Amino acid sequence: MDIPAFEDLFKEIKINLWLFGIPFNCSRIRLRFYLMLIAIVLMIIGESCFLVSRYSPENLLELTQLAPCLCQGLLSALKILPIAAKKEKIFELTKCLDRLYSTILMDAHKKAVVQREMTLVKILMKYFFILNAILISVYNFSTLIFMFYSYLVRSEVEFILPYAVIVPFSTETWMTWFIVYIYSISCGFICVLYFTTVDALYCVLTSHICKNFAIISNEIQGINASNVGNLKDLVKNHQYVLKLSEDLEEIFRLPNLFNVLVGSLEICALGFNLTMGSITEKPKSFLFLSSVLLQILFMSVFGENLIRESRKIGDAAFCSKWYDIDMSSKKTILIIMTRCRKQQQLTAYKFSVISYGSFTKIISTSWSYFTILKTVYKPPE
Repeated sequence: MDIPAFEDLFKEIKINLWLFGIPFNCSRIRLRFYLMLIAIVLMIIGESCFLVSRYSPENLLELTQLAPCLCQGLLSALKILPIAAKKEKIFELTKCLDRLYSTILMDAHKKAVVQREMTLVKILMKYFFILNAILISVYNFSTLIFMFYSYLVRSEVEFILPYAVIVPFSTETWMTWFIVYIYSISCGFICVLYFTTVDALYCVLTSHICKNFAIISNEIQGINASNVGNLKDLVKNHQYVLKLSEDLEEIFRLPNLFNVLVGSLEICALGFNLTMGSITEKPKSFLFLSSVLLQILFMSVFGENLIRESRKIGDAAFCSKWYDIDMSSKKTILIIMTRCRKQQQLTAYKFSVISYGSFTKIISTSWSYFTILKTVYKPPE
C-alpha cells in the first residue's frame, strides 16, 4: 500500500470540523457550532437533573447505567471547547507539518522510514470512526426495537427515549416523544462527532511529529566525517520539531486532562453494568466500554510514541561515528545528547504524563472505584 498523502490523513477531520462549525483555515467560528454546543449543554442539564432525581442507594445500578452517557456528553463538550479556542494554533501546526511531510515525500529514503506508520495511522483512524458510528447507532436506534418488541408482547406502546432525560413536558404522546427522540439522537451524534474528531486530530498530529523525530534520528545516526556538514541543518530541524511538539502539548493538555478524569469514571460504571446489569444492557455496555478503552489507549500509545521517538535522537547521536569528526561537531553531538535527556511528552495539564503508565493508572483507578461500588451496592430484594 502506498503512503497516504497529507490531505488523506486529514480528510475526515476537516469534514467533521466543517460540520460542527470550525472550518479549517478559517478565522471565524460558524453559528452552527454554538447551536450544537447549546443543544449538548441542555442535554447534559436534562440528564444531570434525571440523575439527581433518581439518586438513592437502591437505584445505584440504574444510575451507573446512566452515568456513561452523561460523562461522554460532558467529555465531548469539554474537549471541543479547548480545540475551538486553540483553532489558530492548530491550523498553523498543521501547515508546518504539511510542509515537513511534503519534503519527506520527495525523498525516497525518508519516505520509506514513515510509510508503514502513516499507513497504519490512516487505517486506525478509519476503523476508529466506524466503531464509534456503530456505537452511537446501537444506542440511538435500539430504542425503536425495544418499543416494537414491547408493542408485540403487551399490545401497547411504551414511549422509551434513548437517553434518560428530564424535560418540562410529558413525553407520553407521539408528538412530544418524537420531538425529544429526534433531539436526543441528534445530541448523541454530535457528541460522537466531537470526541472522535478531537481524538483523531490528536493521533494524526502526534504521529507526524513522531515520524519527524524518527527521520532526524535516522539522519543523525548516519553522520560521519564525509557528511558532517549536514549536522548544523539537523540541529535546526531538531529545534523546529521540538517547538512543534511543545505547540502540540499546549493544544491538547486540557483535553487530555478531561480524558484522564472522566475516563476512570466511565470505565468503572461500564464495568459495573457488565457484571451486575441485566442481559439487555450488556451489549450496549460492551460496545461503550470498547470505545472508551480504545479512546484512552490511543491517547496513551501516541503519547508513549512521542516520548520514545524524542529520546531515540540522543541514542542515535551516540551511535553515530562521532569519533571520526572534528571537535566542534563532537561538541554539537554532545549538546544533542544532553538535550534529548529531557524527553518531549504530552501531559494531562502537567498533572500526569500521557504514556503507557497513564493508561495503567486509569485502569487501576477504575478498578478501585469498581470495588467500592460492588461493596456498597445491595441488590433490591
